[in-house]
Amino acid sequence: MNSFANEPVWRQIQNHLKQRLVDGVYEPGQRLPTENALAKEFSVNRHTIRRAVAGLVEKGLLRVEQGRGMFVQENVLYYPISKRTRFTETVERQNRSRGRRILSAVSERANTRIAEALGILPGRMVIHLRSLSEVDGRPMSLSDDYFSKALLPDMAAHAMDTLSITESLKLCGVDDYFRKTTSVTTRMPTREEADILKQIHSHPVLLSESVDVDAENKPISYGVTLWAGDRVQLVFDADH
Repeated sequence: MNSFANEPVWRQIQNHLKQRLVDGVYEPGQRLPTENALAKEFSVNRHTIRRAVAGLVEKGLLRVEQGRGMFVQENVLYYPISKRTRFTETVERQNRSRGRRILSAVSERANTRIAEALGILPGRMVIHLRSLSEVDGRPMSLSDDYFSKALLPDMAAHAMDTLSITESLKLCGVDDYFRKTTSVTTRMPTREEADILKQIHSHPVLLSESVDVDAENKPISYGVTLWAGDRVQLVFDADH
């Protein structure tokens, strides 16, 4: 810290921690040492560390989660909602790694909301896929997608094999599909949802509801997705 000798001690520490972030000593999502550990390292009290960290939080470089500690802020995923919304294409376009896990694939009877979205009668059988999408190894979204079983009887099997909605639809004979409607709200997650998304329970999630249609404007899927609110920015692209 000697190179910053003319500055207050807390700012010297702040600059030192910032340089560690720049150098990649602390990676996105990584938890920093505790206030006590940093206070011991820099031979200062916890108040000085707290003041140094506050400036990095204000700059969006760190975040503090009550009861968990200090973390390096992850890069937020820019996710445009357009006529051709595709998770894989969006993530790879931003040079990020992506993954998907199918948590469950079951057949069930459609309730009124699902039936209305898919254009079928309530009580008809649908395929319900629950999946967890990841970006750079961290959970990004928890999705519940529904498909008419009469229209796409093999959707579950293909999804388990390909781990891709787009590829599964192609195998079912749907070469292309388009976003018809999307609505977005916010709410607090349940404890189970927060645990699956690996986010703090007191942080809100974004909830999106969507209907996709085929080239003939026939509904093929209805989806409800929970997004980790501090890891994604949903942007509606009116031109596409």
